[in-house]
Amino acid sequence: MTVRWTIEDEVSSTRMLVTLSGEGLAVLDDEGRYLTVNPAGCSILGRDKTELTGQPSIFVANDDRTCGSGTREGSEWIGTSEVEFEMRRMQTDAGSTCWALRFWLADPAVRERRKLAAFTRTAAAVACENRLDVVLDKLAAEVRETVGMATCAVVLVDEVTGALNHVGKAGLPDDYADRIEACRLLGAPMVTMTAINERRVVVAQKWREQILTDPRWEPVQHIARAANWDTYVVVPLIVREKVIGAVGGYVAEGHDPGRDDIRFIAAMADQAAIAVMNARMFARLEIQAAREERRKLARDMHDSVTQALFSLSLRTKALELGVESGDDLDLVEQLRQLHELVCGAQAEMRALIMHRRPASLGEEGLIPSIRKHLAAIAAREGIELSIVSDDEFYEFGEALEEDLFMVVGEAIHNVVKHAHATRAMVQIVRQEGEAGVSVSVIDNGVGITESKGDHQSFGLVSMSERLKAHGGHLSIRSRPVDDPEHGTTVCATVPFARLNGNAITTEQGQQE
Repeated sequence: MTVRWTIEDEVSSTRMLVTLSGEGLAVLDDEGRYLTVNPAGCSILGRDKTELTGQPSIFVANDDRTCGSGTREGSEWIGTSEVEFEMRRMQTDAGSTCWALRFWLADPAVRERRKLAAFTRTAAAVACENRLDVVLDKLAAEVRETVGMATCAVVLVDEVTGALNHVGKAGLPDDYADRIEACRLLGAPMVTMTAINERRVVVAQKWREQILTDPRWEPVQHIARAANWDTYVVVPLIVREKVIGAVGGYVAEGHDPGRDDIRFIAAMADQAAIAVMNARMFARLEIQAAREERRKLARDMHDSVTQALFSLSLRTKALELGVESGDDLDLVEQLRQLHELVCGAQAEMRALIMHRRPASLGEEGLIPSIRKHLAAIAAREGIELSIVSDDEFYEFGEALEEDLFMVVGEAIHNVVKHAHATRAMVQIVRQEGEAGVSVSVIDNGVGITESKGDHQSFGLVSMSERLKAHGGHLSIRSRPVDDPEHGTTVCATVPFARLNGNAITTEQGQQE
């Protein structure tokens, strides 16, 4: 039997399918107003066909009406229900354009998966992104889209002024934060501050009405009039038991968030707290690092360049006095030594600026560098200086090698400057029965008396700090000038176990 199928039958069957469909189906005009809606769509929207016809659809945004985009999909909230949709701009046979719309109630399981995905993306941003404003903007956008809020913001309270700083926001005008601050200064009641002060979640219904009727909210009233904001939801943001701000936002009229939504916002507030805590911790670490770098630079300057400049000042003063008194001086030799001092100071300064080790260390090693340093000082200052070591080929990690060189340099500088000694010796030996090495500077000077000693001087503090960084320590033993064995011994001790995994080695490279 042949079945005849006419155009009228096609139209009738299409109408039947549209009527029987469990999904919402609708046609909108080019401006986004309803032309027709099937029964399932009327049920989802909660209004009958006569009420909907000619009314603007919530599924079409203003930019869709102006930019002419061909497709759109997403979700919107209708009452307490989330509705997902997809729509396409089409052209009719008559040449006009319209929107074909399909929409349906969202599956609760899908919503939970969406929340989990949003939480995961935010956690990744907190872990990987360095800029706090970028992280919190992303977090606010995730909360807004996932819960279906009209706006969302992460707000921190300034501990000094009490100002509300919107450090992350989504769906808010650029000047909104400034306007809210103006309202706060006018004495407007802040729901955000209620949540913060009382450490609780606040859901303020019909909040838009209060904004529009209270003159203290005048700076934002024009924004509230143009929006369909109704309920304001805010969750306190807690860092280490201290409330420092909140995550909050407006939801559209007719939609109040459920308990699952509140729990999700609270979980995202915890992520915001972690981001803020990390940012503050990194800021403190940067400040500490900058302070430590300044201290290290001052220490290095004192231990190297300052010593050279001090010797330079002594040498020029002696030259000046010799010329004034008419003494027979070898000016060429004196000027040569001054030139060497200036060149040495320049080299050390260059090394510090370039964050390099002392130049000779990298090329020759610790003991040859100390020997060269002592020879230069001995020739310049007329003092007998020597070095004794039980191993010519000690090798340390770069940081320890540099610090030991600086410690010896500072100790020798103190001998020249204060001890009135005629000789001094640097001694480097392994400690008997202990896993360590000691570096001693021994002089035959006047020793340190209570009146002259200053064990808290910058130089001694610098030496001690350098050794402590490697698990070592500094000791000073001094005998006064009336003691037959007068003089001072400065001893730096460092354990092998703290050589950053680099054991002291012999020339053959065998570990001891």
